[in-house]
Amino acid sequence: MPLSRFLRILGSLAAMALIATACGGDDQADSGTKTTPADTDETVSPAEASEPSSPSESSADAGETVEVTGIDYAYEDVPATVAAGTTLTLTNASEAELHELVAMRLPDDEDRPVDELIQLPEEELGALFGGPPAMVLLAPPGEAPQIAAVATGTLTEPGRYLLFCAIPIGADPAEYLAAAESSGGGPPEVEGGPPHFTEGMYAESTVE
Repeated sequence: MPLSRFLRILGSLAAMALIATACGGDDQADSGTKTTPADTDETVSPAEASEPSSPSESSADAGETVEVTGIDYAYEDVPATVAAGTTLTLTNASEAELHELVAMRLPDDEDRPVDELIQLPEEELGALFGGPPAMVLLAPPGEAPQIAAVATGTLTEPGRYLLFCAIPIGADPAEYLAAAESSGGGPPEVEGGPPHFTEGMYAESTVE
């Protein structure tokens, strides 16, 4: 599947999950893991964010919950390794951007670094993903809790995972949701730039 189509499906799925949560009140929000945006005075320029931060050298034990923070445009506190059964949560420290955490398991024989993989042509990168994402977590700006759009955030299958955000740069969260609702489940048509991962919002983590 070409990556562009894959990303449109992810965007539509994520937006519809947000709409369902907004309409359903607290019930669906309670089914996921709630987080509170981290307090931060740090600002990151696009130039600085274009270089993805290296994964934390820390590791997580099975059953542990690890809080990953999304900023404009990078992830913070991504552990280099986690034990199977570790749960990731997403906190959004942005004041304006909607962020997501998509986890895709890479093939066992794929050993190229993620900063090389992310530059591949659409069809070649899309071909690496043999199935649905292991998780899609969304975190709107502000005080809203995260929403588990796909799975719960628990990584159970050992392997190497590419983590990325495919939300368009500059897309207004409210307009994004409204466009998704009016599209009837199709890809939302909103103004915005390329996906956040093109500015460096991607990382990797290995489940052991």
